[in-house]
Amino acid sequence: MIKLEWLFFKQPTLIQTLKAGEIITPEISYNLQFWILLIFVVPSLICSLFITYRYLSNQTMRHALHNHSILLIIIINVVLIITDVSWMLDNLRRSGHVWSPTSTFCLIWWVIDDSLYSMQTVLLAWASIERHILIFHSKYVVTKNQKIFYHYLPPIILMIYLFIFHTSVLISPPCENKFDFDALECGSNPCYLSIAFLAIWDVVVHDIIPTLIIAIFNVALLYRVIAQKKRLRQPIQWRKHRRMSMQLLSLSSVYIFLNLPMIIIILVQLIKHKEPDIGFGTQLYIFILTYSVTLSLPFVVCLNRLSIDKHRRIRILPTITFVTYKKTVPRQVPTIT
Repeated sequence: MIKLEWLFFKQPTLIQTLKAGEIITPEISYNLQFWILLIFVVPSLICSLFITYRYLSNQTMRHALHNHSILLIIIINVVLIITDVSWMLDNLRRSGHVWSPTSTFCLIWWVIDDSLYSMQTVLLAWASIERHILIFHSKYVVTKNQKIFYHYLPPIILMIYLFIFHTSVLISPPCENKFDFDALECGSNPCYLSIAFLAIWDVVVHDIIPTLIIAIFNVALLYRVIAQKKRLRQPIQWRKHRRMSMQLLSLSSVYIFLNLPMIIIILVQLIKHKEPDIGFGTQLYIFILTYSVTLSLPFVVCLNRLSIDKHRRIRILPTITFVTYKKTVPRQVPTIT
């Protein structure tokens, strides 16, 4: 997911000086954002915890390979809500003042924010690729070694890489970080964003490319599943593939729909090489988009899960045919004496 600092590059504070004619106090803006965020945070956290419990407590769901990436994304979602989103709520409640005005706290916040949001995006991109393997090339995930190599290892490597990258550029960058303890997320302006190579690498490799992978591979997945159904005419296999496809397609559709506008804003900003001129209405729109992806993912997974459970409760009664058998008695053959 696109991080907030990318949208306000060189203008780190979310509530900025508005255009001429747009008069509104920062306090009103902080309060408005606080209540908008709070309304969605509580149900999203409850839904995330419910999904995590269902997936972990049910043995069948826990062992299903196609559920693992989704479960990882939801667990990351819980961590983000407890840390990043909760700290942002407190930051908004204090009108932009950080509750712990120290560079250590700000660095921890930045590392959690950058690395976990990137992990969600990259994991969903990997899940889009992996779903093709699970549906059309399941022979590669049969043995234990195959599952480790094709299923467990890729997401672990991706998560370790993202954590190391963001920790390195934030904690020990080739520049000096400046913190603003009276601004949202300590100013949310890491100095590595001023280094062209690191900034472009971060947004292109961790945001734009994964978003394109999500879009391309999910469209291809839908096409391949429908084409296979028409070719093989196997309704049972089709229902199984449809469930696996819809689980990912619903998540990806919401992600692309909400994340794509921010991708376009960043691309325009990078091409024009100038600071964004953003008014209050656009600020509020971007603020909602920034958190809408994270907060909406649990609801999509939950609705998808309830839909599957509903269809599973439908039972088709077997048709019993009673066949009447006629007992035959063999005739006695007369004996000739």
